[in-house]
Amino acid sequence: MAGDLPKQVKVKKLSKLKTLDTKPGIYTAYKTFLHKDKILIKRLLKGIQRKRPSEAQSAILRRHLLELTQSFIIPLERYMASLMPLQRSVTPWKTPPQVRPFNQDEFMSTLDHAGPQLTSMLRGDWMGLYRKFFRSPNFDSWYRQRHREMTEKLESLHLETICDAVSVFPHLEYLKM
Repeated sequence: MAGDLPKQVKVKKLSKLKTLDTKPGIYTAYKTFLHKDKILIKRLLKGIQRKRPSEAQSAILRRHLLELTQSFIIPLERYMASLMPLQRSVTPWKTPPQVRPFNQDEFMSTLDHAGPQLTSMLRGDWMGLYRKFFRSPNFDSWYRQRHREMTEKLESLHLETICDAVSVFPHLEYLKM
């Protein structure tokens, strides 16, 4: 029958239709984890009104991003340091101790008392941000680099203890290379 619509087709009300008369800006479906920094936004907007040089505006933004990054990384670095064996466990008579493995749940439990909220004024879902970071290739790269550095430090400490043992016990001269 010409002119009849199938029963499956529904006509949307005009109020629900999206129009092309949207405000200019950047639109995304990405969910942010942290709230907007309204103080930073006001500061940058005031700089525009006062015709602050773009270099100064850029410096303000770069500093903010550096501080935000440091607030994010410091808890990770602190936790990584806790995975390092104590120096007294390095002896010349045993192989060097190993770095304990990274445990995401253990790390997350440290955030309540040593998290980024201590150094950053920004509020939001820091735990969600860390979970997303753990699933990213950036975390894998960061973790491998830090683990390698820690392992090299342990091996260096082990060699130092061997050298010290040789100097204290001269009868172990055969260990010298």
